[in-house]
Amino acid sequence: MMEPVLDALAAALEAGLLPRGGSILLAVSGGADSMALLNGAADRAPQAGWRLAVAHVHHGWRGREAERDLDFVAGHARRLGLPFFWRRRDSRGEARNLRLSPEAGARHARYEALRDMAREAGASRIATAHQSDDRVESHLLARERGAEGASLAGPQRMRSDGVVRPLLEVTRAQILSFLQTRGVAFRRDASNGDLRLARNRIRRVLVRMTREEGREAVEAVLEEVRRLDAERDRDERDFRAKVLPSIHEGPDAVLADAELLCRFSRQIQRRAIDRVASPFAAPGRMPVSGREAEQILQRLAGGGDFRFEAGRRIRFERRGRVLRVAAAPGASRRSNISPAGSVILRSVFEKECPV
Repeated sequence: MMEPVLDALAAALEAGLLPRGGSILLAVSGGADSMALLNGAADRAPQAGWRLAVAHVHHGWRGREAERDLDFVAGHARRLGLPFFWRRRDSRGEARNLRLSPEAGARHARYEALRDMAREAGASRIATAHQSDDRVESHLLARERGAEGASLAGPQRMRSDGVVRPLLEVTRAQILSFLQTRGVAFRRDASNGDLRLARNRIRRVLVRMTREEGREAVEAVLEEVRRLDAERDRDERDFRAKVLPSIHEGPDAVLADAELLCRFSRQIQRRAIDRVASPFAAPGRMPVSGREAEQILQRLAGGGDFRFEAGRRIRFERRGRVLRVAAAPGASRRSNISPAGSVILRSVFEKECPV
């Protein structure tokens, strides 16, 4: 008998996404997807040796419903004998302060809280319950916004901050069947009906597509997402092996080899631009927009020196073969760059670009 949820978790174990004997923090909202992740992981934990903990983020909205979600998840963690962590965040306030949409503000608050709880729990992985319908929704939403390339590939199976998504090949229908078979209850988020939120509007589009064109139409979109995801994975491997070693980080700037970057595909170049700019990005925002990335790549391809400021916040400057990226004058600075990199940065920059 097929058990898609359990099969997906077994595949994650085999691939090292959820390593044997690993300490894993499960992000559980109380909705169907996360309850399937919680119960499936608890079922597989004895054989896999996983040390599980449960994390819940209260976003500071939905009043009593959010309080009931918190109590619901805490109760399930207690019944399963798992450590429980939770954080309360003012997502709307963070969205206003950071000038983000409500969805982006909630996402920023959620992942920041999950990383904080993972540190407290000593977990090396944060597992979220994104599933295959989420991949299609993300693709349609990105396409609606005019995104290209890797931005159309949906949620990543594993992010650099330890967030993993083991259920990406499981459908919503399979998750509901899993929960029904085991008699597992779940919470319904009333805000899912709020059409002011972009994700909810896209979800309606997906429902209409399924009704009018059949599940085959959704599967066709999902197949395109899988292709883009595989392409993104190949680009990431090439980037890590061939480009990342040439990037030097210091306390106030990041240096990259402009000539080396120009030898690679546009997708890898875009990945490099995001990477060198990310230490200076505003919280919750992409380092550069798609249009800005294209403008930077056009200047790089030209071969000459240039200066370009992205969003009046991040300055890209090429001098010779060195691309220097730093906070623009007057912009607030973030520094998650290792101090040890400053010696390398100064020596490289001064050698290639003498004042």
